[in-house]
Amino acid sequence: MNEVQAIIEAFDEAQQEGDASALATVVSVEGSAYRRPGARMLICKSGASTGTISAGCLESDVIEHAQRAIKTNQTKLVEYDTTSTSEEIVWGLGLGCNGIVHVLVEPLTPQSSYVAALRRTLAEQSKTSIATVFHHSSLRSTPTTAQIEIGSRLCLNEDGETVGDSLSGELVAMIEGDARAALHEETSGVRVYERDGDVTKVFIETITPPVSLVVFGAGHDALPIIELARGLGWQTEVVDPQARPASRARFAPADRVTLARPETISEQVRVTPRMLTLLMTHNYAHDQALLKFLLASPARYIGVMGPRKRTERMLTELHAEGFAPTDESLARVYAPVGLDIGADTPEEIALSIIAEIRAVLAGRGGGLLRNRKGSLHAETGERAVGAARSTGGDHHVAGFDDRVNRFALN
Repeated sequence: MNEVQAIIEAFDEAQQEGDASALATVVSVEGSAYRRPGARMLICKSGASTGTISAGCLESDVIEHAQRAIKTNQTKLVEYDTTSTSEEIVWGLGLGCNGIVHVLVEPLTPQSSYVAALRRTLAEQSKTSIATVFHHSSLRSTPTTAQIEIGSRLCLNEDGETVGDSLSGELVAMIEGDARAALHEETSGVRVYERDGDVTKVFIETITPPVSLVVFGAGHDALPIIELARGLGWQTEVVDPQARPASRARFAPADRVTLARPETISEQVRVTPRMLTLLMTHNYAHDQALLKFLLASPARYIGVMGPRKRTERMLTELHAEGFAPTDESLARVYAPVGLDIGADTPEEIALSIIAEIRAVLAGRGGGLLRNRKGSLHAETGERAVGAARSTGGDHHVAGFDDRVNRFALN
């Protein structure tokens, strides 16, 4: 179960028990912090909580703010400045990161546009862009500025339609433009809108459905992969090309088990552009047929177990048969699959594979962090936007630009 699913389930359970709740969201980070903008935590009036916004150093204090927000029915922006050692001691929070974290704490109700957006993402398996105002200051008081309240939102669904709009005023068009750009690029970040002495800060986040992983192959080494993926909240499916009924019981932890011979795969397995796939049947003929199927599909990632030469041979033979995948299709292939961590056992190999997939999702190369130059995270600084212009996303696009593997078809 991923964080979004856990938050919604906890919220529904609290509602059934009559326990009021509040949501704490990291909306801005300056410097270092354990969690990045978008980290969420649901807190109930009873003190129960779901999710985390730090490594454990902020949670107790945030719970107090959340309970106060529930009692007063007011939204509040809380700042934690971890750059000062003296303040760290005074607060008694034991903060270890050297940064400033802004957390928006707000009462949560079933009518909240935020709750509706999360539900829609899960139910429709589609992405949503949510723009939330977390700061507004003005040198003057006008009817326009009075309409901007902390916690007000604008939500866009995957089709670009505005839903759950609680924002109004002249800034809406600019915020909506940035939200559309973030939705298209699947990015998140802070926007600062400045005009005539007014400053409005908005956190724009793109919420995507849980990662969907389909493993083609039902050998004993596929189970650790499913277990690790499930632990990360990914949705998993196992496809057994030998169509053995026993695979259903063996892979009970998976969300779905499909028994399908290679010749019937296209009829029984639907591959979407958001889907990650892993080919590990350990049967050359099956792997080759399934590789052809996956290359012709819109799968965003195709991992192939086995030596590089084995994959090159399959591709060469497919080419000789008249199947010529494009360079774009070949760029989705990762073979041999996994990061080079010296993996040997099935569990270690599973860790290597899942780690590579996570790196690809984040657009990272999967190297040692100590060798990384600059910040460990993508740039998340605030970007000022003038009244006459609008810009795109701040964060690194979660794309697939690291083309690690190349295959020459002779």
